Formats: sequence, structure tokens, C-alpha cells
Amino acid sequence: MIDVRHLTRRFDGTTALDDVSFEVHPGEIVALLGPNGAGKTTASRIIGGILAPSQGEVLVDGISVQKDANAVRARCGFVTDQPSLYERMPLRSYLGFFARLYDVARPDVRSAELAKLLGLDDVFNRKLATFSRGMRQKVAIARALVHDPPVLLLDEPATALDPEMSQMLRAFIISLRARHRAILLTTHDLDEAQRIADRVIVLYKGKVLRTGATSDIRAAGRPSYTVSFAGDATTAREALARAGIQAETASARDGLFALRFAVDDPASMNPTALRALLDAGVKVVTLSAEERSLEDAYLSILAEARR
Repeated sequence: MIDVRHLTRRFDGTTALDDVSFEVHPGEIVALLGPNGAGKTTASRIIGGILAPSQGEVLVDGISVQKDANAVRARCGFVTDQPSLYERMPLRSYLGFFARLYDVARPDVRSAELAKLLGLDDVFNRKLATFSRGMRQKVAIARALVHDPPVLLLDEPATALDPEMSQMLRAFIISLRARHRAILLTTHDLDEAQRIADRVIVLYKGKVLRTGATSDIRAAGRPSYTVSFAGDATTAREALARAGIQAETASARDGLFALRFAVDDPASMNPTALRALLDAGVKVVTLSAEERSLEDAYLSILAEARR
């Protein structure tokens, strides 16, 4: 549905995107991650037909952005973190206006449906100038969905939304995936990305650093484990050190201590760790693998790139 091929974009001698390639398939949510200035918003705007690429090609639903940007725009819904609204319009007129631009059947009905879905039905006749920032973000989301597009480009869509609305938006995005929409989510909220993204693309200085399934990105790297035990934490740490394992304190709870350590070869080192602890008189209760968060994986990827 979204096919980005060797995309490059330059601004006055600055390269914002450098030979970037990726795909987003129907029924898939892909999170585009990266620090400020990595090129995330530039990529979204090129895909949505707002900016032209300097080099490369972008296809949306098989249509080239360079050859027919208007057709691409008709197939995309775009939500930014700073929506620009027609403030003199009431919400009813605003959504109806965009629905008619997209030739939506029964535009007034569609506008009312979206207002109710996003909890704006009680302000349907109010002018947008009176809306709070969170309400404006909801309006931007409604505008992006008014023509039921096959592609959604979400650039920090949960900005200014309260936790309840963020949860509702998350559920709604997931429901759109079930309806075979291709969704590109640009976000700094790594917890949100971990919850809903099928795949992750990490950009840094305009280049793709890493791409893969969210679970694979999280699993990559040195495996970490936590051992909980009854006994003296110093004795346990020294026993592990003698076995060549450097551990750090993880927690102490309900009379038990816990140490965390990372190893390259768990199949051989974990039994070694257990033997060392038992030989030192440490009463081991559990030894379990730690599941790395997407945030930890992302920060590790960036740290590696900056070395």
C-alpha cells in the first residue's frame, strides 16, 4: 500500500532523508521512530503528497506521488501534532466541507458519525475557535478519517489528548488495521508504539538504522536475566563475579533479593550462574528472562549509532 523506494530529500543543502526505503502493507501498523530531526515528518509529508522528493520514488496504492499527487492525497488521511483548522467554522460545517471535497456520500451523516465517535457531538455546532487543544486534535483526526482513506499517516496523533481519549484512539487505530488500512505512525511515545505497532522503522540523521517486527527489535541485543533468591546480596554478587558474570541489584521484595545480569550465551552461562549461587549457599527461587521494552531497544540502537 505504501512503497518507499530510495527516497532522498534535501533542503538548501541539508539532507533530511538519505536513500530511505520501506513498505507498509494493508492491515499493518508501522511505527516510524527517531529523534527530532531524523526525517520522520519529512517522510510522512512526501508520502502524503505534500512535499516532493529530491530523488527516489514513493507509491501509494500503486500510484506514484510524483506523477499524481492529487490521487495520492485522496487515498491518505493525515494527522499532524499541530493541526491548522478553519476557526470561524462550526464543527458541523468544517467536517461537512471536507466530506464534500472528497465526494463522500451523505456528508452530513458522515460528519455526525465522526463527531460522535470522537466525543465531539455535544459541540457539533460550536465554532472551532472555542475548542481546546485536545478538542482540536480530535477534529484533525475526524478530518483525516472523513473519506475513509485506505492509508493513514499519523504524526503524533495523541498529542494533547487525555488518557481516556488516547486509549480510545489506540483502539480505533487497531480497528482500522483490522479493516486492512495501511497505517504509518510517527511517534515519540514508545510505549504506544510497543502496544500497537506490527513493525518498527528507526530513522537517524535521515537514514534507516533498523527495521523489523516490533517483537524482533525488542528481542535483539544481549539477553538479560533476573535471579531472585533468599540470602545475602553481596555473597550472591561475588559468587556470580567468580563465575565471570557481572550483576547489578534489580530489587528487594518480600524478603527476597534479585540480581540482574546479561550474558552472550545463556545456554552455558545460566547453568554456570546457578551452580555458583548454590555452591555459595544462596537459595535461588527463580531465574527468568527479562523482556526488553521497545524503549530500551530503541535507546540501545541510537547509542550504537552515536558511537
